[in-house]
Amino acid sequence: MNDLLTTRQVQEILKVNRITVYRMLDDGRLKGIKIGQQWRFHLSEVKRLLGENSPASEFTPIDPDSNFPTHCAQTIQDLFAEVGQISAVIVDMEGNPLTQVSQPTEFCQILLSSSSGLSACQNSWQSFARHSVAVNGAPGSKFFTCFAGFHYIGAPIMNKDAQIGLFLAGQFYWQPPDPREEAERIRRLATEHNLVLKDLQEAASKISVIDPAQHIRVETWPFTAARAIHSILNEKTAFMDRLHKIANLIQV
Repeated sequence: MNDLLTTRQVQEILKVNRITVYRMLDDGRLKGIKIGQQWRFHLSEVKRLLGENSPASEFTPIDPDSNFPTHCAQTIQDLFAEVGQISAVIVDMEGNPLTQVSQPTEFCQILLSSSSGLSACQNSWQSFARHSVAVNGAPGSKFFTCFAGFHYIGAPIMNKDAQIGLFLAGQFYWQPPDPREEAERIRRLATEHNLVLKDLQEAASKISVIDPAQHIRVETWPFTAARAIHSILNEKTAFMDRLHKIANLIQV
């Protein structure tokens, strides 16, 4: 999880050009994360493309050939993040981002600039996804706190009857944090991830605190966005079914 590759390194390993790497990002075959203006890729992602084995998961993963509507999902996510002025991202059930983070906070961008910070963030996302799953008819969790102490709301993304991802809105506080606890947490994060303490302290002062009057609205909109993506998935599935039927008729 700590081995991050540049676009050029991915090109060299896969023996493809830069345009092909970006096309693979666009159509979901390759997952990466954008840090500033640069893409970074986990070595495990590249190994997956090369056909090397990876640990099995108890959840339904995103199939690279499932045509997850990345472009449409990104547009919906960007729109809701801009209107709500809250960071958002869609992750699969392993915590891997399926979209670029919308409206990222400066604090989280600094954390994501380190490989250990990125790994810790994805571990949080994976934990959120696992705890969002309904169990024995009981709904999963929807409120989460990441390793950095920020709050999130998660709305499951369904494809038919299977949960395939989580729409996350977060990187905010529901209420002002205790100053001493926050200061200690920032010092710990700076030490653990080899980051400049002053940069984190300055960025922390810009973290949004949700006004109590807006709590219900903020709780609601991730689920509205997730339903919109669910509708697109249903439409794509129905369209592909019709194409298969037409293909079968032609073959007859």
